Amino acid sequence: MKNSYFPGCNLKTEAKGFEESAIAVSKALDAELVEMPEWNCCGTVQTMTTDNLMRRIAPVRVLSRASKHVKELKDSQNQVTTLCSMCNSTLKIVNAEVKENPNDLEKINFQLENDELIYEGDMEVKHFLEILRDDVGYENIAKKVTNPLEGMNIASYYGCMLLHPDKAKIDDEEMPTVMESIVLSLGAEVVDWPYFKQCCGSYHIVDRDDIVNSQVTKIIRNAKKTGANALIVACPLCAYNLDNQQLEMQGVEKDPIPIFYFTQLMAIAMGLPQKVNHFEDNHINPEPLLKELGLLGKKK
Repeated sequence: MKNSYFPGCNLKTEAKGFEESAIAVSKALDAELVEMPEWNCCGTVQTMTTDNLMRRIAPVRVLSRASKHVKELKDSQNQVTTLCSMCNSTLKIVNAEVKENPNDLEKINFQLENDELIYEGDMEVKHFLEILRDDVGYENIAKKVTNPLEGMNIASYYGCMLLHPDKAKIDDEEMPTVMESIVLSLGAEVVDWPYFKQCCGSYHIVDRDDIVNSQVTKIIRNAKKTGANALIVACPLCAYNLDNQQLEMQGVEKDPIPIFYFTQLMAIAMGLPQKVNHFEDNHINPEPLLKELGLLGKKK
């Protein structure tokens, strides 16, 4: 199966390791992520006002282009796949809104005429985690593992956007299991901890890093207290805050732990080329832990 893939902005800049490892993993699992030939920013943050149609044009444009793309792909479904939690949230919420309000969709489509686009409300939005759970299956992931992640005790960090609000959530908001099930399929241990959706501070990193530092300190200390030697994430902003701020706080917070995108650990466990992970972009170098556990393969 091929999946129409919307990368969003950060996957091309700050989160190259997320994108490249995800694409490599998707090909290995026969659920290939195929990038849309044309795309624009989704708008980043879902508008909370009900009458602001202008803020909904960008995500609907993405959905219309995805609809056009799936018609060009073979073995594809009417769905667009995301990696970024924020893109997933914005697209899912707006998609639900315009399906519920055909008059709003008509007005937005009028704005898309110059692009020769129209959205008929025929698409679904899926995060890649949902593809792995619903379309690939954990057993099939486990069959591809050649380098089990023995010795890794992983805390799955969902953050805010994957589990809230109802229109955007990908799993149960109190007892999510999708990341944990993937971790187990890779041969690692799951850490049960209460901070899996504690906010990392989000965009406060721009002008209030004290707020972010406070949140990151709580999250990292709790992860270590419960026995984790690594965290996995699915959001470039969460990854940046948890990773970079540990480095910034090294004078206060000793023994930082590495932050991985879940696809990076999948790539390691599946024996895929190390270069797809772009660990050189990590602020807390994950390679010492991987070497200690004998998990770091030859560079290809």
